[in-house]
Amino acid sequence: MNRQGRVWVIDDDRSIRWVLCRALQSAGFQAIEFEDAERASAALDGGEPDVIVSDVRMPGRSGFDLLAELRERAPAVPVIITTAYPDLDSAVSAFQGGAFEHLPKPFDVDEAVDLVNRALVQRREQGTPGQAADAPAPSDIIGSAPSMQEVFRAIGRLSRSSINVLITGESGTGKELIARALHRHSPRSGGPFIALNMAAINRELLESELFGHERGAFTGAQALRRGRFEQAHGGSLFLDEIGDMSERMQKKLLRVLQEGEVRPVGGKRGSGGRFT
Repeated sequence: MNRQGRVWVIDDDRSIRWVLCRALQSAGFQAIEFEDAERASAALDGGEPDVIVSDVRMPGRSGFDLLAELRERAPAVPVIITTAYPDLDSAVSAFQGGAFEHLPKPFDVDEAVDLVNRALVQRREQGTPGQAADAPAPSDIIGSAPSMQEVFRAIGRLSRSSINVLITGESGTGKELIARALHRHSPRSGGPFIALNMAAINRELLESELFGHERGAFTGAQALRRGRFEQAHGGSLFLDEIGDMSERMQKKLLRVLQEGEVRPVGGKRGSGGRFT
């Protein structure tokens, strides 16, 4: 085990500090405990640790306040945020604030030690974690089950990127809620969010609906029309029930996702756009 890793455990619950520090010491770490963020902040003047494990809700300053300070004073230190109130907002706030991981309470001590090991490895191999971001707006998604916590963590990680996201699940399981949460917590939150149900649109009109059309492209196309992809420029486009699209339309959609270029019906040139 690594006996050179210094870990700070910050929690107002004495029993949690005791158990976690003993487990870390048994794993070969030097564990130092603090009962609040103020004491940990003052200790930074004497040098920074290798990893920090911090609770969110504590008397005085919160774990998120400390996280923001650490991004300024000790940006290379990975921070594992723990909380007894696990919800989407806390998970996204943790990741957007630059946390290494979000760990809901009650947690398995062995899992916590494993996270500390992973955090230490990342620090040595990759360097500085991401920079802080503003706290997100409230969410309509709640849940305390481990599977929901994993969803929250995924949203927290994905919301900082601009990659396309495939959301799978049975009908009625909240795929659009997940898509809206990703949009709300992303850098594109100021742009439009457009949701479209593929199963509810006539197949003959779907191409025009998605990609738009030029004037005169077909009978009844008396004016230029911007498609949903273009309307979602700078924001997010959620396409529900894509399995109901024809194979031809799925191929066209794949081409748009791969090349980032939309060609309206009857158009000779494609146009780019920023959407996810």
